[in-house]
Amino acid sequence: MHHSKTQHPYFEEVLVADKLKDGYWLDAVDINGDGKPDLVASGLALGEVVWYENPTWQRHQIATFPKPVALDKKDIDGDGNPDLVVCHDYGSCMYNCKPEDGKISWLRNPGTFEDDRPWDVHFIGDLMATHRLRLGNFTQNHTLELMALPVVGPTGVHDPVQVTLYTQPDQVLDAERWDGTLIDGSHFRIIHDVVVDKFRAAQHNSGLESVLLASEEGLVWFRYEDGDWKRTIFGMGELTEEEKTHFKGSGNVAIGRIGDDPYAYMATVEPFHGNTVSVYVKDANARLMDVAWKRTTLDVFADPNEEGEGPGHHVVAADFDGDGDDEFLVALRGPMPWQGVFYYKAVDLANGVFWKTRVSTSSAARIAVADFDGDGRLDFATTGYYTPGYFLADNPQIMVFLNRFGDTPAE
Repeated sequence: MHHSKTQHPYFEEVLVADKLKDGYWLDAVDINGDGKPDLVASGLALGEVVWYENPTWQRHQIATFPKPVALDKKDIDGDGNPDLVVCHDYGSCMYNCKPEDGKISWLRNPGTFEDDRPWDVHFIGDLMATHRLRLGNFTQNHTLELMALPVVGPTGVHDPVQVTLYTQPDQVLDAERWDGTLIDGSHFRIIHDVVVDKFRAAQHNSGLESVLLASEEGLVWFRYEDGDWKRTIFGMGELTEEEKTHFKGSGNVAIGRIGDDPYAYMATVEPFHGNTVSVYVKDANARLMDVAWKRTTLDVFADPNEEGEGPGHHVVAADFDGDGDDEFLVALRGPMPWQGVFYYKAVDLANGVFWKTRVSTSSAARIAVADFDGDGRLDFATTGYYTPGYFLADNPQIMVFLNRFGDTPAE
C-alpha cells in the first residue's frame, strides 16, 4: 500500500547523552547563533536546564530550578540571541499542587559560552501548576506576550485551569515581574499540549497568533478576536476510556500540511498521557479552521496501566521525505513493545488511512524537529523520561536521528 513516491524512512542514530539522571523536556534552539540547531533539555529530578552544542553535543549548564517543567524560546531582550522562558517550582505532582506551586522565569542568553557560567534568571510571575508556556503575539503585534497554561485548576485536578497572558514590560531587564491577565478560568481542564500558529491569518488577515489546545475538552481553537477570547471545539477526543483512566479528551496534537493546505489534518495522542493515536481530517475543499473534522482512530497502544495512563506522550508533524506532505511522529515512553517513535505517512487522507513504521526503540517523552546536520532534510531528536515518582525509562537517552532517506543504508 505504498504511496508511489514514498521513500522508506531511514534515520541514522546519534547518541547525544545516555543514563540521564533527568529527562523530561527537549527543544531545538540555535543557542550560540552558529546556524546549527542545538538541543535544550531539562528534567524534574535534578532540575537542570542544559544545552547540547551541535555538532559535538557537548553539554553546557544553563540553570537549575526546583522542578522545571516546560520551556519556550524567543529573543526577549532584543540582543539577537534566543532567550528561554521556563515554568518551575511545580510542586510534588499534578495531584498535589499547592497555591504557591508554580513560578515562571526567563533566562537571558549570555551570548558567550566559554566559561559556562549560569545564565541570568529574571522573574515573570507566579501561576499555580503552570505546565506549558508559549511566547507570541496573541492580542497585538507590538509587544511580546507569554501564554501560560496550567495543567490543573486551583481547586482540583479536573477543575478549570487559569489560562493567563503575560505582557513583556518595556524595561524587561529591570522589571520585577510581568503583568499577567487571566484570559480564561472556566473552560479548559487538564491542558497538556498547545500548538501556536497564525491560524486565522487567511480568514481575518490579522497576523496575530492563536493556539490549538489539547485538553479534557478535546481539541479547541482558542483565539483573541474582536476584543474577546473565543473558542471553537474541533473534536471531543477520546471518550470511551474515562471509567478506566479518569481522563477524556485529547493529550497531544500536531497539525499536518498536505500540499498547499497547511491545516489538512490534526494528529493526536488521546486522552491525557493516553494510548490512542487518532487523526482528524476536514473536507478536502474546506480551507478555514472552523469546519467539522472527522476523527479516525489509527492505533491503540496497550491498555492503560494501574494509574490510568498509556505510553503516548508527544506528537509532531513535519515533511521528512520532502514530497510536500507532512508525516507525523508519535513518542511512546514504553515499556516495550510500545516504546520509541512511530512514523505515520498519509496514504489516503480523506479516509484517514496512514502507513506506519517504527523509526526508534529508545523510550521517548518528547520529540524535537530540526535540520541538525544542515543537509536540507528534516531530522528529529528525542529524550527519554526520567521523572522519579512518575516514570523511569530503563536507560533514558537523548538521541538525534539524522534523515538519510534515499541514501542506501550500509549493508
